[in-house]
Amino acid sequence: MNTEIKHLKQRAQTFFKDNKRIRCPAFPEEVVLNSKGLSHLFYKGSRKTTSRSIKEIVVRLELLSRALKLLKMMSLPQEESVFTDSKGRKCHFFAFEAVVDERRIKVIVRQVGNGKKHFWSVIPAWRKVRGQRVNAKTDLSKQ
Repeated sequence: MNTEIKHLKQRAQTFFKDNKRIRCPAFPEEVVLNSKGLSHLFYKGSRKTTSRSIKEIVVRLELLSRALKLLKMMSLPQEESVFTDSKGRKCHFFAFEAVVDERRIKVIVRQVGNGKKHFWSVIPAWRKVRGQRVNAKTDLSKQ
């Protein structure tokens, strides 16, 4: 493992250790930040088979503090979906989207079966305006 990835993992582990639980008004119970979400920041899917690019990892890590702010203020998810995984378990996904500190982001909370709801992912939430991809940090009046 190269030193940059090692450093990014240490940074993410520290963040997750310092923020183990978050109170989200959308749920009666707290959302936990655990190894499942931490792993998903570095790998695609729920298995550690396909690594994300360093650029993807850095973007997601930069959005983590905004993700927690978003979860603390949202009373309803904008999207909900349910899938059955390869083990036959129902996986519930709850998506929250908003502009936080001038960036539009999307945060995903996952629940496997009747388990705890846990942070799963954060991504920039891009939109198309007049055919161009933009994020809230883009000056939309100049489009």
